Amino acid sequence: MKKILITIAVAMFASVNAIAASLSDFSFGVSGTALYYDASGTETTKSSGEANDKSDDGVAPMVSLFAETETAAGVTVGLELLPYSAKVGSGAMNDDDDAETSGTNSVDVNFKNHITLYAEYPNDLTDGGFYKAGIHRVTVETDDNLSTGSKYGDEDLTGFMLGIGKKGDTANGGFYKIAAEVSYYGSETFEAATGGNATGDGSVFNKVELDDLYTAGIKFSVGF
Repeated sequence: MKKILITIAVAMFASVNAIAASLSDFSFGVSGTALYYDASGTETTKSSGEANDKSDDGVAPMVSLFAETETAAGVTVGLELLPYSAKVGSGAMNDDDDAETSGTNSVDVNFKNHITLYAEYPNDLTDGGFYKAGIHRVTVETDDNLSTGSKYGDEDLTGFMLGIGKKGDTANGGFYKIAAEVSYYGSETFEAATGGNATGDGSVFNKVELDDLYTAGIKFSVGF
């Protein structure tokens, strides 16, 4: 029994050392981004069937966390997470498509659980320069107040990102990066049925079809 316990303890110690060694190959940090967004879509009202085109743009600040490692080929591979819901747009209207929708209809749009898998490829344009490519996955969360009592549901979007940047060392042994990034997200349909997208009477909802969502941002990162 004693030998078994010793064997288990040695195995656990070896596992902890292996995990620690693996983590030592990773860098961790935080990023801040000034994000410009440009979205367009079409809303179809519930009773009249009238289609109204709508576009919106603006700037939103973003803070994210990242973990990354460098491969033997010199390519940096990482995962970035937005650890909170970030508001990226809002709107309100007083127009009525019929008597049931009289009043103000408003909606806030948030990015939730925004995750990016990315790779940075060194270039010779400048010292520490790199090209960047990545894929996004995000839940577009709607926080709305509709006079019908219904609610737009949340939907998941996939996006693709390209960027260019520069990396350098800091005085305390860490590093910094500054990058310009552009992203495109695929289209999706949001239905304002009672209970969101999962339930509701199809004859009594407004529908918003998101055609395009583009973002562009300047990102500053520090890590260790």
